Amino acid sequence: MQKGVSRMKKLLALVLALAMAMTLTSVFAEEHAEVTLKVASIWSAETEANRAPFLKTLEEFQEAYPWIKLDVEWYEANAWKDTGETLALSDSLPDVFYWNAGGVLWNLVGSGDIMALNDYLTPEIMDRIEGGTLTDMTFDGKIYQLPYTKACSLLYCNTELFEKYGVKIPETWDELIAAVKAFKDAGVTPMTVGGGDQWPTNMYTDIIALRFAGDAACRACYYKTEGATFMTQDWVDGVKAFKELIDLGAFPADAASLTRDESEVPYFNGEIPMYVHGQWFAGSLSPEMQQKVKAVKFPAVGKGYDNQWMGGAAEGFCVSSYTEHPDEAFIACEFFAENQSKNGFISGAGLPAWKYDFSAYTDINPVLMQIVAETSSAESFLLWGNTALTGEDATLIGQTVYDVLAGEITPEEWCEDMETIFK
Repeated sequence: MQKGVSRMKKLLALVLALAMAMTLTSVFAEEHAEVTLKVASIWSAETEANRAPFLKTLEEFQEAYPWIKLDVEWYEANAWKDTGETLALSDSLPDVFYWNAGGVLWNLVGSGDIMALNDYLTPEIMDRIEGGTLTDMTFDGKIYQLPYTKACSLLYCNTELFEKYGVKIPETWDELIAAVKAFKDAGVTPMTVGGGDQWPTNMYTDIIALRFAGDAACRACYYKTEGATFMTQDWVDGVKAFKELIDLGAFPADAASLTRDESEVPYFNGEIPMYVHGQWFAGSLSPEMQQKVKAVKFPAVGKGYDNQWMGGAAEGFCVSSYTEHPDEAFIACEFFAENQSKNGFISGAGLPAWKYDFSAYTDINPVLMQIVAETSSAESFLLWGNTALTGEDATLIGQTVYDVLAGEITPEEWCEDMETIFK
């Protein structure tokens, strides 16, 4: 009899639990009316590194928010830029969409097509975003985009060569010059650059200029704000410092004619100890080289701009200002950005723009992990000059740094040539 009562109690408890679950489901459905968001992504090709992690992000979103349905349109990057600009003319941008940061973002902000996100960004959310990554997504104190990845340039050091020749990995400009001289004396070419492609040279000149002139002055010039000028001693000193490397023989004798790919061959072969390039270079290192290379921030020059970085978050997700579902659109925007940041990094597609504990993932490229650690407390990020500038201005900065590398103009002439972008 006791067992029968016990079974009845269990059955009654189960019925009550099921009834409660059905009630909660009904309330849940009432609280969250089903909505559909239109979403635009640029990863249409199966070969896109970000496609697989984004598909995973979409799957995770639908599990977390089943009442928010997603109608995703897939584009190729350039095709979406043209399509997006056309849609903006008729206030027809999708609810949530991929877009570039900086000047490209500002064009849509200026035309009133993008919703500011400040009202939704709680302190908790802000604390999860990597420092400095919102710089090129913020205008007049309003945040219009959330990043999912970030870029940066670093000094890649082959520790095997540093140890072999007893050279210290440089933390200051003087130590960098000492390292260049020590390797030269040992018959080793200290650095490499693909001058023939121009933009790899910008990787050097931009970070050196940032160390001498600082983020504010460089940003003003790259974004052509009122009062900006290249005609300052800091700019001249920055270009002079680059020329000092050239004059010391830091680069191969034919650096000005080498393509990026050609210039990297001796580094991959373990013949060159130092190379300034973007974070994506870490993904090109063989497993063997990954164990030898240490990625560090570019040396300080004593101006106080030691923890400012070139690169930053140049792309992310936005919400259109005319979405009919702003709350749900923000939820999707934030979820896409944060989870694509995680999934993309785990898959090797890019650096995270959000904080996450990756210690459980033991097979991630160790050099990428170094870069995450180096940039986690960054003061600021600034897009490279040839990225922030557009059209003829971008062409000019590439050509003029090539001219310095080739010995065709002086640092002072470089500043004069770049000053013409303000006219």
